[in-house]
Amino acid sequence: MNEKFSPNKENHILPVISTCVQQELDMVKPASTLSGLDQASKHSTVLVDALCQQLNVEPEQILDFELCLADTQPAAIGGALDEFIFAPRLDNLFNAYCAIEGLIASCNDTLKTDPNIRLVSLFDNEEVGSQSAQGAGSKFQELVLRRLSTNSSSSVTAFEEAMPKSLLISADQAHAVHPNYAEKHEENHRPGLHKGIVVKFNSNQKYATTAITAALLREVANRANVPLQDVVVRNDSTCGSTIGPIMSTRLGMPTIDIGGPQLSMHSIREMCCTTSVQQALALYTGFYENFPPIFASMQM
Repeated sequence: MNEKFSPNKENHILPVISTCVQQELDMVKPASTLSGLDQASKHSTVLVDALCQQLNVEPEQILDFELCLADTQPAAIGGALDEFIFAPRLDNLFNAYCAIEGLIASCNDTLKTDPNIRLVSLFDNEEVGSQSAQGAGSKFQELVLRRLSTNSSSSVTAFEEAMPKSLLISADQAHAVHPNYAEKHEENHRPGLHKGIVVKFNSNQKYATTAITAALLREVANRANVPLQDVVVRNDSTCGSTIGPIMSTRLGMPTIDIGGPQLSMHSIREMCCTTSVQQALALYTGFYENFPPIFASMQM
């Protein structure tokens, strides 16, 4: 019995799109018969035909493309008590959805007197290092914030003055304790499903949370009646990271790393609890509504 499955990424995880037998039966022309001058000739004819049918174009009209394999099955609520969400890419569509919904929900009377700018930033390429024009490692967010901070009547240092008065919530899912692998978590920091949004700490700065940013968020959570739980990795375990340290370093903005607890992180089908959605929506809405008075009331 093979007790350790270690596939070769080059040889063992290639997608299967069709068989040569069925391709011949359906009289699909092989790619070699296409003109070598267009991009379509470089790829499987079956794939190109599928793209052309979907886009209603001819093969020679395709200039280039980028494709990624993804699970297309819709999310589902399950478990004996319907308390779990099973879905692809919960990390990090969960927080992308909740942040936007929280921002929308906060657009009420509190917005009229808010001295701050309420903003959600959604980046690409986080799982591969964020080093792209559309990733968190780019200057995109800084450029947008500089434009928002500057007008004809503002000072030339408006952006620099705004950074320490702001708070960035780096919201990325967190590893919940697995009942079969509880020893993987530090004994006193085992985030559980239903128990609240997770605040992440790391002394090696893999997470950007500080005592100050944690205190600010705890007060937000208190006002929103949302429970929080903490996570610190074991001393003998490596720690992942998020865009939190990247953004904090680039902007000089106080930052906190948080996320909803989930299992099966980075699997094609991930799992979280329905409670986390409600908790995240309430927390993000409360953050947008209550951060200004909370920040003004704290002595730091």
